[in-house]
Amino acid sequence: MIHNSEDVFIRIAKAVRSYCIEQMGIRPMDISVDIHKHSVTITLEGVSHPAEKIMARERLSRVKIEKMYLELFRVSKSVLHARLENVLGCNVERSFFAVEAEYGNAVIVLFLSETGQYLEKMPIK
Repeated sequence: MIHNSEDVFIRIAKAVRSYCIEQMGIRPMDISVDIHKHSVTITLEGVSHPAEKIMARERLSRVKIEKMYLELFRVSKSVLHARLENVLGCNVERSFFAVEAEYGNAVIVLFLSETGQYLEKMPIK
């Protein structure tokens, strides 16, 4: 049972962290969650390995690294959707993932079908 809005942010961050580790093989150093009425934006800091950051300085290597992350997300995003639908109380209609390999940060944006039962009572942007 979610007691307040802070619990939702914490539960989302925990679900995303476990997804990243289990499905994508990355360990973000920090996760920030921004909730809107029909979307959730998740910022992942420190996802790239130091060697990837060095390799990503060259355009061709950066493109390959970013494609790898995009493919990992594409094949596993249904797992993330299911976990977050449970937390939010609504369906995730679609999502996308973007990474900036040279800096080691990424973002996940989830588009929700409706305002979730837990989000209805929150002050949302």
